[in-house]
Amino acid sequence: MILDTNLLKTLEEVLEEIHPSLFKRLTTGIAKEEIDKIASANRVDFCEEVYDLFTWKNGVSHMGISSVEQLLIFPDGIPFSIMEAVGVYNSHAITKQLFEPDYFPLFSDGNENILLINLDEDNAAYKTICLYSPSLLGTGTPIPIYDSLVNLITTVIACYQKKAFWLVNDCLEVDSDAHYSIASNLNPNSQYWQYM
Repeated sequence: MILDTNLLKTLEEVLEEIHPSLFKRLTTGIAKEEIDKIASANRVDFCEEVYDLFTWKNGVSHMGISSVEQLLIFPDGIPFSIMEAVGVYNSHAITKQLFEPDYFPLFSDGNENILLINLDEDNAAYKTICLYSPSLLGTGTPIPIYDSLVNLITTVIACYQKKAFWLVNDCLEVDSDAHYSIASNLNPNSQYWQYM
């Protein structure tokens, strides 16, 4: 397991304390064998981090929410279930060719912003988490925003602990300056923070 179980446990504890309604909405992970079947059926080679994420939790329940902001763990951070992710992958990467099929979606903001993991083993940005946001970035090319999935989770935990993220009426609020400071320090190789 690449994603440290202690790191995931810390994230669970933070969410359970600060965002309990969202924590309860996170759905149970699925078996590695099920992920293997989905990867094979869609001709995708997942890295171990993708397996770790989906065996830990498999997305979030959307039932009974009044706004998508209630599902955000972090900005652009509504976790896809593996089947939701496959649907976005097939729609955006395969059918519409909006981004290369070497990217696989993991999170979204509930609108057009999508966080993708780079699965191209020959790319220097392999396993980085990239933002796909044509309206924000002015391009359809995803750019690295987190150095890895571990760095993303570490950033989220730090932002909650340092009060850069908090809740108002069960919706995520963000101190953008504090978020930028924390995220840019924890993700020094991700160009998003260099340009924002």
